[in-house]
Amino acid sequence: MTIEALIFDMDGTLVDSERTHWLAWRQTLAADGMDIPDYAEFKKYVGVSDEQMAQEFSAAANPSLDPRNLVTRKCSTYLDLVPQIELLPGVVETLERWKGRFAMAVASSSPHRELIALLEHHGLRERFIQVVGGDMVPKKKPAPDIYQMVLVLLGLAPAACVAFEDSQSGVSAAKSAGLTAVAVPHAMSLGHDFDNADVVIDSLADFDERLLHQLETLARK
Repeated sequence: MTIEALIFDMDGTLVDSERTHWLAWRQTLAADGMDIPDYAEFKKYVGVSDEQMAQEFSAAANPSLDPRNLVTRKCSTYLDLVPQIELLPGVVETLERWKGRFAMAVASSSPHRELIALLEHHGLRERFIQVVGGDMVPKKKPAPDIYQMVLVLLGLAPAACVAFEDSQSGVSAAKSAGLTAVAVPHAMSLGHDFDNADVVIDSLADFDERLLHQLETLARK
């Protein structure tokens, strides 16, 4: 089947935001007198939802805190920090290279308003015809719900779409939804198990005509 759409995760795939998420959590938890693992240890949370992190943090330090309230406050803090978040290498070139040739969408476990804020800050909102956040579906990654919603909104079959993910949970979500999955690890996710990915590349800049041909061959199997 011919590939018709490219679907991108956000954090760690399009934007270099993992440290900013850590900073937002650190500020949020500090307000309640709680500590957070240092940044080097925070890598274990790459691909983990805010809800799950909030439950773990509150259970360990202060079970009386409402995890939902923690998530709300963390999201607000994160939005204030969006202007400091940069695009990852190869993103602009990749989006420009395939503009007009493929439909493009974002599929992320982050809240929809965070995704829109990031895209608008970088002037990329118009590049993506669909943007689905984790707050729009019953279950977040590694469940396939986010990708399933994107497929419905695009009106496309899984085999017509390629997902780009930086984490093990993201790749699992894409594969569970039936998509071809390309893993693009970064420093925080190099230790993840990407055996389930169809292809592993170093950067989105590596997505060229040769790789496209390889992915189309995989999609036809």
